[in-house]
Amino acid sequence: QYQRRVHGGTAMHLVIEGTVEVIGRKDGNPIVVCQFHPGDCVGELEFIYNHKTVADVRAVTAVRTATLDRPHFEMCMGPVVDVLKRNAGTDNSVYDYYNSTAEKNC
Repeated sequence: QYQRRVHGGTAMHLVIEGTVEVIGRKDGNPIVVCQFHPGDCVGELEFIYNHKTVADVRAVTAVRTATLDRPHFEMCMGPVVDVLKRNAGTDNSVYDYYNSTAEKNC
C-alpha cells in the first residue's frame, strides 16, 4: 500500500507487522528518509499538527497497521495533544526531514 503525501493528517498509523519506508523529495527526486517497523507510528506529526503529509509511505514488506483517527484519539488522549506538539520532533533525527519540509509545504 502507498500513502501519498497529498493526504491530510486525519489519522496516524501504528505499524503492527512489517516494514514501511518514508519517501521524501530532494531536488525533485525521491529519497528514502527512513524506515518504520513494528511498534513505530507513521504520520503522527501531520496528525498532531493537522496538515497534509510531507512525504509518501510505501510498504517494503507485507504490512499490517492500526489506524487511529482524530475523534478516537481525542476521546482517549484528550489534552495530551499539547504535550505531544511541544515534544514532537525534538532530539530525534527521524523528524529532521519533516521539520525541514513541513514549514515550506504546509
